[in-house]
Amino acid sequence: MTRIPVADRRRALVDAAIRVVTRDGVGGVTTRAVVAEAGMSLASLHYAFASREDLLEAVIADVTAQEHRAATEGLLPLDSPAGPAPAIVDVIRAGLDRFLDLLIEDPRRERALLELSLHALHAPGHEATLGAQYATYRAAAEASLATAAQVSGYRWRVPLPTAARLLVTLTDGLTLGWLADRDTAAARATVVFAAKALAALAGPADPTDPPSPFDSPAPSDTNSAPTPNPNRQDAAPC
Repeated sequence: MTRIPVADRRRALVDAAIRVVTRDGVGGVTTRAVVAEAGMSLASLHYAFASREDLLEAVIADVTAQEHRAATEGLLPLDSPAGPAPAIVDVIRAGLDRFLDLLIEDPRRERALLELSLHALHAPGHEATLGAQYATYRAAAEASLATAAQVSGYRWRVPLPTAARLLVTLTDGLTLGWLADRDTAAARATVVFAAKALAALAGPADPTDPPSPFDSPAPSDTNSAPTPNPNRQDAAPC
């Protein structure tokens, strides 16, 4: 009998668990359901993973890595199109439209991702796993937005991590809203709003352009009183 390497066994069990989560939700991920899906024995699972929670943590890490690849490879174009550079709002909108297309194509997968996120939020000791999951999402969003600026000849006038966090927040809302009501027309309208909101944080990369309010850092203390000007006619008398 051929002995399956531990790495291959773990891979097969994680793939099986993802299929179970997609079909039955996190609650359906029992050790027996996973080994039945994988065509393995319970002993095989316990040899590869210390517990069900250990398996779920591996599932979250694997799905997050898949999402990272999907975002960096498919959310926004990686090659500059021929002809004049497109406006950044159009590049972002096209990417978000593709994101929505993928959601509509496979809603069970995104529902499974939401369930995994909630599981990591509530399971004791998994807070760091959820933090790592969203750090990966934000890293993918940064890569996508950097590409959008590059192909359009724009630059971000806010720190890129700030724009990336906003993109992740918008896509989270877009996903949950569509899963709740399946109103695709409303989701497309949300895409238009999101693209305009993000594009407003960028401007042409030409250094001769006039400065934007986003180019200057905000005052460190917005509550401090303005410095009196003794030359003003309405200045208070000494």
